[in-house]
This record gives sequence, structure tokens and C-alpha cells, in this order.
Amino acid sequence: MELRHLRYFLAIVELNNLSRAAEKMCVAQSTLSHALRQLEEELGIALFDRVGRTIRLTQAGRVFHDYAARTCNETMRAKRAMQELNELDAGTFTLGAIPVFPLSFLPRAVSSFNQQYPKVRIVVQDFLAAELEEKLALGTLDLGIAFHPASRNDVESEYLFSERLVLAVGRGHPFAQKHRVQWKTLDSIPLALLTRKFSTRILIEEAFRAAGVQSRVVVEMDTTESLLAVAAEGQLATIVPERAGAAFECINLIPIAHPELSRKLGLLWPKGAGRTRVATTFADVLKNVSANLRHDQKT
Repeated sequence: MELRHLRYFLAIVELNNLSRAAEKMCVAQSTLSHALRQLEEELGIALFDRVGRTIRLTQAGRVFHDYAARTCNETMRAKRAMQELNELDAGTFTLGAIPVFPLSFLPRAVSSFNQQYPKVRIVVQDFLAAELEEKLALGTLDLGIAFHPASRNDVESEYLFSERLVLAVGRGHPFAQKHRVQWKTLDSIPLALLTRKFSTRILIEEAFRAAGVQSRVVVEMDTTESLLAVAAEGQLATIVPERAGAAFECINLIPIAHPELSRKLGLLWPKGAGRTRVATTFADVLKNVSANLRHDQKT
């Protein structure tokens, strides 16, 4: 089995068309078709169903796709690791992060890394936790920042810190002068929360159920920044990570008790895969920044 055969296979899956895949890989369509036949003969099973001009993955093809993607991505990682042995002076580093990650944390780490290694290109992509873990498992991300521990067996996580969720209200909100609230009292106020596709929203809803009350969610949004902006403008309250809320002026942050709600965040890696020098170096920067933030909170 040759690596180029796997790359041809992945191109066909991506484009769902032999002629376009051949064009992308800069080979004749006959060459691509021949390589695909060789691959299927070697595996002893059909990877695609062909109906007229339509081509689609078989069940075996879907299973094989994950292995082919991992193999090609690991090969790319190996080449990059060899290029990075001497100095961090080139290349691209791809980081996945959950979109509700603290506003003050990641930008500081990216800026610090860029100052130290200005020739390394950093690509930061937002994903929901489940999608982020899937991409790590397939090897399309170098590193992830998400909830700890990971939910998949093929992804390993390294604890960074815990973060408290708090009530955030504008200065004119009826709760603005409170020093602490309980979950059971929050059923009396309208809330703006993240949509239900976010793990943080699920965590909040579980806290309301545990308190035996129903939340009054009147606005749903996809970013923490939008929720905080809405809360600053009027009578709506929101529940956000404490560090994210601290970055906004005109917002009062109020601890929620009984129970206090927090989430653990960590660094996520593809399990058993090689780690590039760029990824491990960036991870060290993240650890240092998180340690400094914890120290600042205590003082």
C-alpha cells in the first residue's frame, strides 16, 4: 500500500468526483482510477459504490477513511517534526479551541508565542467540543483546548485549570448589587444563554434541574461576547465563565451558590500520535499563561 494511493483515496472522498480529484492531485483520471483499483484489490474489498457517474463510500470505505486520514496526517507530522529539529523558524501550527474559551487567556498565549517565534504561522479554529475531539483523533489539529477530561478514548487531555461560571448583569439590573445568588432564585429573571449545542449550556441546565427550578431563557446566542454585550445593555442576565466576564466593563459578576458551578479545561492531544516541537512549545506557553492567571486571581 503506497502513501500516494491513500492521498488519492482521500481526494476522491473530499470531492466526491473522480475527475475533480484527479485535477486536484495533478494526475490523469485513468491514473487515479487505476490506483483506486489497486488499493481495493490489495484490501480485498470495495471502498466505493459506483452508480453511473455517481461515486459514494461503502461501509468499508467509511471505516478505511479514518485510518487513511490518520496515516497521511501522521506522515505530515513526521515531516514537520524533522524540519523543526534545529529551530522553530518556519511552519504552521493549527490549534482548535472551544468558542467559549476565556477571552483573556488564549489571545495572551498567542501573542506571547508570536513574540518568541514570529516565523511560525498560527491558525486558531473554533469548534464545539465533540467536533474538536474528532479532528484531533483524525490528526487534522496539532493541539486542542477544551473540556477536561476528553470524552473520547483516542484523545488524551492534560489539566490546565478550573473555571467558575457566574451570573453577569448590567449595572442597572435588579441583581446588580447582590454579592451572591442561588440557582433557585434565578428562575425569577429572564436570561440570555448559549444555544443548546454548547456543552456549557447543558451544564447550566443541569444545575437548574438539580436546584429544582426552571430557567427563563428568552434569548439564545452563539458567542459569550454577544451574551455579555446584551447583558450590559439592559435587563437581561447571563451566565458565563468568570474570566470572560471580567474582560467586559459595565458588567457585574455575581457568584452562584448551592452548588457553585465550574468546569475543568485542559490541553487535548491525539492519543498515541507524535507531537511536533511547535505544538509542545505552544503548550508550554499556554501552561505558563494559565499559571500566571491563577496567580493573579489569588493576589
